Amino acid sequence: MLAFLVLAQEWQVQQDQVTESLSEVLPRVENDPGAWVKALEEFEAPEDILTLRRQKNDADRRAETLREALDEAELRRDEAEKEIERSREETRQAVQARDEAQKQVEEAERELLVLREKGHNPPCWYEKVPNGAGGEREKPYYTFDVAVLDDNMVVRRLEPPPGRAEDDDGAAYAEEARQLQLDRIPYDSPLDDTDVIRHLQPIHEAGKRAEVRSYSCIFWVRVWDETSPDAKMRWQQAHDRILEGLFGTFRVTNDPWSEP
Repeated sequence: MLAFLVLAQEWQVQQDQVTESLSEVLPRVENDPGAWVKALEEFEAPEDILTLRRQKNDADRRAETLREALDEAELRRDEAEKEIERSREETRQAVQARDEAQKQVEEAERELLVLREKGHNPPCWYEKVPNGAGGEREKPYYTFDVAVLDDNMVVRRLEPPPGRAEDDDGAAYAEEARQLQLDRIPYDSPLDDTDVIRHLQPIHEAGKRAEVRSYSCIFWVRVWDETSPDAKMRWQQAHDRILEGLFGTFRVTNDPWSEP
């Protein structure tokens, strides 16, 4: 009880000090509200209030320091995430480049094997026949007959050959003809050079892209020169630049081109 009385006396002393200070300040600011700020600056707060203010200021500074550290940490985190994403993208591109290079190597090896076994530009449709030296060769089946005239060309369809490419595990030739949509070509009608290329180039590309055989191949056609004697440049242009650019060609000279 004695300790409580001592503490109460100390509180009363502090209250008296505050009251005395206020009694000195209030008369100065009653008629001058603007003097409050200066008066408050001159007012001496009790030590416990000053201590709390110092603690608050210290806490504010620590909070600001922590906020700055947090902002810097978040910035470093964002930069690290971007760097990780760049590394992932570089890794993905490297893997893609490696796979593409491996694919090119495999395609080159396959092309080399085909070149050794079948020669350059092997036929897409063929039958195996003796080669006269105890082995076999691939004799091409013809897909179209083509007549070159002075102003146009005429394409005639041939029936798909029998069977299939047994050594390449392909579909039947008739099924491959259906997949190539050979029935959509305008047969037995005059076609200018642009139409010929437009209708026949997809067949050439399917063979070269290994969409018919498991390797790059070409289709073959029989060709008739039906140009007039003074149009042989036309024949050369149509045969050498267009037809031989799309197919393997065999020029027919013994059998005449027959009208449909």
